[in-house]
Amino acid sequence: MNFQKKILIIDGDQNFGDKIKRSLTLHKYNVCYVNNGASGIKKAFEYNPDLILCEVNMDQIDGYHVYKVLSESLIVRSIPFVFLKQNASIEDIRHGMNLGVDDFFSKPINIHDLLLSIEIQLHKFKSNSNELVQEFNSLFQLSPNGTIVFNENMIIRANLSITTLLKIDHQGPINIKIEDVFSNSSLLRIRNWIQQSFKGVKSVFNEKITINDRLGEAIEMNMVISEFTTYSDSIQFIGFFTPVSPLDSYWINHQLANEVCNLLEKEKIIFANNLGEKITNIIKHRTLTYNNQNNSFFTKREHQVLCLSMEGLPIKIIADRLSISSRTVEKYRTKLMEKTRAKNIVEVIVISLKNGLIKI
Repeated sequence: MNFQKKILIIDGDQNFGDKIKRSLTLHKYNVCYVNNGASGIKKAFEYNPDLILCEVNMDQIDGYHVYKVLSESLIVRSIPFVFLKQNASIEDIRHGMNLGVDDFFSKPINIHDLLLSIEIQLHKFKSNSNELVQEFNSLFQLSPNGTIVFNENMIIRANLSITTLLKIDHQGPINIKIEDVFSNSSLLRIRNWIQQSFKGVKSVFNEKITINDRLGEAIEMNMVISEFTTYSDSIQFIGFFTPVSPLDSYWINHQLANEVCNLLEKEKIIFANNLGEKITNIIKHRTLTYNNQNNSFFTKREHQVLCLSMEGLPIKIIADRLSISSRTVEKYRTKLMEKTRAKNIVEVIVISLKNGLIKI
């Protein structure tokens, strides 16, 4: 099924907004129009658009402020963003592009030029999204932490670590009711936290819970929950499990180490030198100290971000651990990829281990 691409227009000029909406609708786009910055910010989270057109000059909350707020959100900041401004000067356009927007149009707008830009930006967004999905899938499956994606009723995805622990035969999309996995008391606490999340209360779930495997055996685990994706009327969460007992941790991670190495071998990823042993040690010991930097190839902060990435932690958790913003974490990860000439963070880890850039 082909879904219409969704475009959000934020512009204080009602006549202009209605005109552009009609034109884009005729070209088979699903268009939402709002006439002020505050509504635009709110609608960006509810509507989950594929592209945003935003006027710079608006009362109270202008386009620059809208862009700043949305660019600080993990959920919407990757959405292509295009500025619009009446009789924009070269300086206006340069300023907007320096901020990081994807395009800038001066009004009055040539609708054909706008349509071409929209098509280009949506194509770029799709390509970038596919790369991010591939990177997430790699980290998701190779993470030594048991990881699930779920909503208030169902577990939608689970990685190899947690399916092994729960004695579930397959991985990926599983669609298991959460009451079939969590104990009653744990489920009550999780659902209470989810309800608080729906109300906008920003708290962190980091508690000891009990899960039940397919044979009915109860297993105590530590669990951290974070928001994963948000749509107009639903939220998906991502949950990370770690063992309570250090002995259990070593045993489980030893198993996972073998499984990860077997998986890499099946994917025909060749272990250079003692790479397999190093990967095994990462998973066995899990936590890497920040003081084990082997040389000055990476800065101290780059090294910290790399070590936490090796633990399979998502960007938001890394940011919380280091007391920096998620956007800053992404900048450091980009620097790591540039320095190692890697395409994604998984390649950075492998290259760093292979070349002795970090010490286990």
